[in-house]
Amino acid sequence: MARGRYQQKQWEARQEAILEALEQLSAERGMAAVTMDDLAGTVGISKATLYQHFTSKDAMLAHLLTGHYAQFAAWLESTADQPPVERLCATMRYLMSGQFVALRELMTLDREEVLPVFQGDPALLAGHTRTLGLLAEIVRQGQAEGSIAADLAPQAVIAAMWALSNLAPRQTPAFAQLDRPLDEAAYAEQMLRLFARGLRPPDSAE
Repeated sequence: MARGRYQQKQWEARQEAILEALEQLSAERGMAAVTMDDLAGTVGISKATLYQHFTSKDAMLAHLLTGHYAQFAAWLESTADQPPVERLCATMRYLMSGQFVALRELMTLDREEVLPVFQGDPALLAGHTRTLGLLAEIVRQGQAEGSIAADLAPQAVIAAMWALSNLAPRQTPAFAQLDRPLDEAAYAEQMLRLFARGLRPPDSAE
């Protein structure tokens, strides 16, 4: 049955609220701990209404991530006028800013839990593949220009970027016991400096 314009707007607003709740609760307690009951209660709807929008938490997560990937790809393309190393460091800042909370939480799950989310949604898989392709192209551009070491595989650079950007907001309590503890901003900058130095060809000067 077709929905009228007002009903359609209500539907879209409620769906957006569901996705926002998923992201919020995932940031607070971890993706694996969020239940459909939690989401329905946070949005203020019945679980039956929730299932009218999404058949499962995996479907909900896939929809959320597809939107994030589209936003991320558009942002990457907007940085095309910057040098490759600066683009990659800017990308790390983007990731550390919390723009990709849902994806960060997804990566804390076991591989067996993650694969169905991607494999069950062609749009999500396409967005993921496109984003990786854009990042790999930045690495290859830097290698062609000589600013990034030629012997680094693009996938290794992307993996390092992802790992370091996830470390920044998750310092362990033990770090506070060191002689010169870093606040979150300073720690993030250290991760960026470490990453940028690792990209350079062996014979390049700082």
